[in-house]
Amino acid sequence: MNFQVSARKWRPQTFDEVAGQKHLIQVLTNSVSQGEIAQAYLFSGTRGVGKTTVARILAKAINCTDTTKRPCGQCVSCREISENRSVDVLEIDGASNTSVDDVRDLREKVKYLPLSGKYKVYIIDEVHMLSNAAFNALLKTLEEPPPHLVFILATTEAHKLPATILSRCQHLVFRKIARIEIEAQLRKILFEKNVQASDRVVTFIARSAEGSLRDALSLCDQAIAYSGKSVREEDLATLFGRAAYSTFHLMTIGIAEKNATALLEIAREIENNGYDLRQFLADWIERLRHLIVIQNVKNPDGLIDLPDEEKKELASAAFLFSKEAMLSLFSIFIKLQEDIKNASRPHLLLEVALMRAVLISDLTPIETIITAIKGQTQIPVGVVMPPVMPVSVHQEKRLSPPEPPQQVSPQDTATLWKNILLEVKKTRPNLASYLDQGVVLSVLEKTILLKFSEESSFLISLIEKDENKKLLHPLLKRYFGRDLTLAFETVGTSSLRPTPIVGLPLSAPSLVAEALKIFGGEIVK
Repeated sequence: MNFQVSARKWRPQTFDEVAGQKHLIQVLTNSVSQGEIAQAYLFSGTRGVGKTTVARILAKAINCTDTTKRPCGQCVSCREISENRSVDVLEIDGASNTSVDDVRDLREKVKYLPLSGKYKVYIIDEVHMLSNAAFNALLKTLEEPPPHLVFILATTEAHKLPATILSRCQHLVFRKIARIEIEAQLRKILFEKNVQASDRVVTFIARSAEGSLRDALSLCDQAIAYSGKSVREEDLATLFGRAAYSTFHLMTIGIAEKNATALLEIAREIENNGYDLRQFLADWIERLRHLIVIQNVKNPDGLIDLPDEEKKELASAAFLFSKEAMLSLFSIFIKLQEDIKNASRPHLLLEVALMRAVLISDLTPIETIITAIKGQTQIPVGVVMPPVMPVSVHQEKRLSPPEPPQQVSPQDTATLWKNILLEVKKTRPNLASYLDQGVVLSVLEKTILLKFSEESSFLISLIEKDENKKLLHPLLKRYFGRDLTLAFETVGTSSLRPTPIVGLPLSAPSLVAEALKIFGGEIVK
């Protein structure tokens, strides 16, 4: 079989060919050039980021006969390591050799000197799979290995290694490879294979790889096997079970145009095609993030790793929404990500979320509503205002500035006082009769002056009782609209006796006083 997968065919053979790990390459090249080789290295990181590849390159570098201390790829040692037939560089699968007996056998073999190179290198892949007994058996060898021995441990789960192992290794963490670097490698390979693919296709594959170059190359081989020499984005969506970019663009337009039918059709398409809903939401939320960046940043090109064509479409769609609406959309689908985890039918939640998204453009920012309520601006035409809730007396007092006291005419005062007496009579007839014996002399800014005859002066003490004050206070304030106090005067004296009642409104003359005013005369009895 002559076919070789891209991940093996284009595997880097020198440090310069390694993508996305410049910080580690700098450490290793300096160590090799200075002759300061550690006895044990630990390479950790996610899958497909180059751990085993860099381990092989390091093994070639320390055994290469080239005086530059960089793997030349031409000497016997370099060729043997590249072809996997070197007796001095051994790769061990930690998942298959987990027992303590395997490690003991390894300890016996490390005593022997290398046959052709300067160092004997043991590369243990997936080292976290070793048992605790195997780790304990390896401790002494890792701490004090023979001078001709170098261990390179590789793992995707460094947290599972005992601290005693970690402390004996030089730990180098491999990062996920940036999407731009993955795209560069894909374009190079597609060009060499003479395969036609647009920038969107390359970005689709790189995005699906999620930082793993090996995964990206495997997906690329799969796409070529499906589509042949011309790969289309629609083919990738069908092949990978992942929504195409055009689907997200249609969703954006559908929400902006309040096209509920189109959005529900997209939701049904997602369900019928068997797309992973969590992955779909992750891609959609990433798109919303791009739209928010475009709205808030003047030059967003450096913050969005997408082809120019997609950036133009995003720029045209970003300003279909206000900034507040875009943030609300983001919140809706972030919450949906949490809701679908325990939902029996998560696609129904997606449909409801899309209907909520349609209503976003009908909402008015709270700042606009507050400004309009204060009377500083007009409510825009078509804006939906929230229903006005009843305001309690205390809330009204807080929200509204105090008004200046109103002047009440004698005729109005008489009418108001009459109404108050009628209401008092319904609940406390005695108090109504007491008040009816008095005559309103004057209405001042804070005081109402009532005059009683000497024969009726004993009623003043009865009116001033606490239960009468509690009844009168709200009635007077409701009718006259401001806080007043009652003061009393008896016939033949000018002294005023203010009551401690707070907030009594204005009052009117009694019916007797009104008759005296119209007909004249005096009260005999």
